[in-house]
Amino acid sequence: MNKKGLSPVIASVLLVALVLVLATIIYLWARTMIPETAEKFGMPIEDSCPNVNFVASLSISKDSIIIQNNGNVPIQGISYAIEGAGALEYEELMHDVPVVGGGTSSFALIPGDNPSGKNVRVTPILLGTKTGTGRSTAFVCDEIVKIIAA
Repeated sequence: MNKKGLSPVIASVLLVALVLVLATIIYLWARTMIPETAEKFGMPIEDSCPNVNFVASLSISKDSIIIQNNGNVPIQGISYAIEGAGALEYEELMHDVPVVGGGTSSFALIPGDNPSGKNVRVTPILLGTKTGTGRSTAFVCDEIVKIIAA
C-alpha cells in the first residue's frame, strides 16, 4: 500500500480558498446590482427633493430659462423638455456654481430649441455626494416638474 493521498490539512486549505474565491465573486457581482446612494445634508438625496422650491420662467428672448430658488436647497442645474408633437426629449443643463436659496440664475437653452408656442417642462438637478467614494453626483428630482407656457 504505497498509495499517497492528499493530506487532510491541504484539502481543508484548498476548500477554504475555494469558498473565499467564490464568495468574492458573488460579492462583486451582487454589488453591481445594488445602486450606490447619494447624500445631501447627511440624508439620501431623494429626501431633499421635496424641500426644493423654485420658480421657472423663460427669458424675454426665449433663449434661456430663468430659475429663482425660493427654498434652502441649492439647485445645481435643470433638466428641461419642450413639449411638441413628438416624444419628450430631456436636455440637462448644469452650472459650476449652484443657485442657492434666494438666488436667481439663467440657463441658456441648447441652440435650435425653440419653445415658442409650446410648454416647457423644467425639473431641478441637485448635486450630492456618493456614499463610500465621496465623489459628487447629479440627481434629477423627477417628482418636481414646473411647466412654463411659452
